[in-house]
Amino acid sequence: MFVLAISSPPTTLIRLSKSNGPNRSPVRKILCVNQQRQSKTGTGKSWILPTSLSLFGSGFVLGPLLDGLHSRVDLVVYQNGAFQIGPLHTNIWVPFLLGVFYCTVGLLQLLLDDKTSTKPPRGNLDKTVISLLALVLFLELSAEMYKAGVSDNIEAYILFALAEFLWFSLDRTWLGFTIASLLGIACPLAEIPIMQFFHLWYYPEANIEIFGQGLVTWTTTCYFVYTPFLINLARWLKTVAETTNVNITK
Repeated sequence: MFVLAISSPPTTLIRLSKSNGPNRSPVRKILCVNQQRQSKTGTGKSWILPTSLSLFGSGFVLGPLLDGLHSRVDLVVYQNGAFQIGPLHTNIWVPFLLGVFYCTVGLLQLLLDDKTSTKPPRGNLDKTVISLLALVLFLELSAEMYKAGVSDNIEAYILFALAEFLWFSLDRTWLGFTIASLLGIACPLAEIPIMQFFHLWYYPEANIEIFGQGLVTWTTTCYFVYTPFLINLARWLKTVAETTNVNITK
């Protein structure tokens, strides 16, 4: 706002004039835009590192405990690096391998969420706990049927049907079904070079042989049911990381 004064002998006219808009310099506008972009970039991907570490830590600690449900009935027997803690039979490399497994699958799902959805789904603790309990019961059932000597074909039919039911109950998305199916095929195949070259474990009652290594066919269902739990776990850990970051920035 400025004052325009016109003086004349008889009278003095004072006129108030207003500018059309806020007087903001171009430099200030550029600085504001840059700050907004940096803020969005900083908060947009700040969840990756804490979520990755949390996923790896979960696989490192929780993974061998779940794997122990199968090793206690000798479905899988560990060789090089094997050790035992109470009833838990495992291998020194299993925590690291399962940590990488949790981290890889979890981050893959989160990146797919960002790419395929304008508003990625947020995780919650209740759904994560339910999917974990479903996984534990599924692994325990498969171990008990193996221990009881149930035929491989019958066990496979039961577990495949139950795996489909759990997917429908816990996930019910075609993207989740696709990822679970790919993991169910890829993960048993990934065990082959580990068994062949490093001799970390083997399946004493294998019912199929691929590249000279024995596998159990129905273990594909275990990886399939693992997927909804890892998806829910990753989404929940991401939500926690984002919430923590917002609270810190405030």
